[in-house]
Amino acid sequence: MDSATTEKVSQAHHKIHTDIIIDAAPDVVWSVLTDTGNYSNWAAFLVDIKGEISDGAQITTVFQVDPTKEKLTIIDHKITVADGEEFYWAEKGPGGIRDNHHFKAEPVAEGKTRFIHTDEIMGGLTWLMGDRLARMYRDGYQAFNRGLKAEAERRARAS
Repeated sequence: MDSATTEKVSQAHHKIHTDIIIDAAPDVVWSVLTDTGNYSNWAAFLVDIKGEISDGAQITTVFQVDPTKEKLTIIDHKITVADGEEFYWAEKGPGGIRDNHHFKAEPVAEGKTRFIHTDEIMGGLTWLMGDRLARMYRDGYQAFNRGLKAEAERRARAS
């Protein structure tokens, strides 16, 4: 089961919320999320992270915002990590758009995880492109979540 919503808080502020239930324990989901060298094998939208998922680390994210185009968006972030549970960043990207991108793995039942993937986009060109970006991000995050689910469940079955 998965869900996705977008909320227009104001002309220049949108919230995106997605989540999915994964048939794997949170530690397995976390191991997939932090295996950044393997993103290219399963991840959609966020196609690569260069650097280590650790608190205060500097990472470089590579996004393919529009799957119909080959263009990649590359952004440097300083991340905050609660090891084994969540990581996030809150910085400005292209067009002066500030985002609060958040990844969280929480236990929901024996051997299952709810993966919550949220974002807020605001400021900069959000007033002009916010509706379109929110929809593209929502769809991209859902594709990322489905890839994470498939990879985590594959690893759980293999162990």
